[in-house]
Amino acid sequence: MTTDAPSESDDEWAARVTRAVHSGSRDALAEIYDRCADDIVRFVRATTRRDESFALDCLQEMFMRLAAHPPTTDSIAALLAWMRVTALNAARNAIVAETRRAARDSKRESQRDSIQPGTSDADDTSREAATALLARLDAEEAELLRLRHVEGMRITAIARMLGASPRAVESALRRIVSRIRAGGAS
Repeated sequence: MTTDAPSESDDEWAARVTRAVHSGSRDALAEIYDRCADDIVRFVRATTRRDESFALDCLQEMFMRLAAHPPTTDSIAALLAWMRVTALNAARNAIVAETRRAARDSKRESQRDSIQPGTSDADDTSREAATALLARLDAEEAELLRLRHVEGMRITAIARMLGASPRAVESALRRIVSRIRAGGAS
C-alpha cells in the first residue's frame, strides 16, 4: 500500500505562490495565471459588460501589477479578491481613458465643423471682403498673420524664427490687425 503525500490546500497554494511571486518567480506567476485567469476574465466581462478582448486587456494589466507589486496573502479568497479589485481598477481606468478620448475627438470634430465655410450670403460677403483686405497685405505681413493665426505659433516662436524681438512681432501683428479692422490694408 502506497501513501500519497498530503495535497496542498487552496489557501496553502495561495500563500506559497504569492510568496514565490514576491521573490520574483515567473513560474509562480504562470501557476496563478493557469489557475485564476479564466475566472478573472469572466468576472471582468460580467461586471463591465464588455467583450473578451477588453477583459483580456484588463487581465494583462492586472498581471503586470501583480508582477510589479505582488500581495502577500494567506488565502485563495484574499488572492482572488485582490485580483478582481485590481482588474476592475484597470477596467475603470480604461473606460475613463476611452471616455476622455471620445470627448476630445468630439470636441475636435465640432471645432472642425464650426470652421467649415457657411452657406449664407452674409458669410460669403464677409469672406470676400476679408480676402480682398488680406490680398492688399505685403508678403511679410501676410506671413506674420499666417504664422500666428493659421499655424497657431506663439509670438515668441515667431520672433525666434524671424530673428526679431517678441515685442516687435507683437506690435507688427497689432498694427496689421488694426488696419484690417479699420477696413484698409495699405
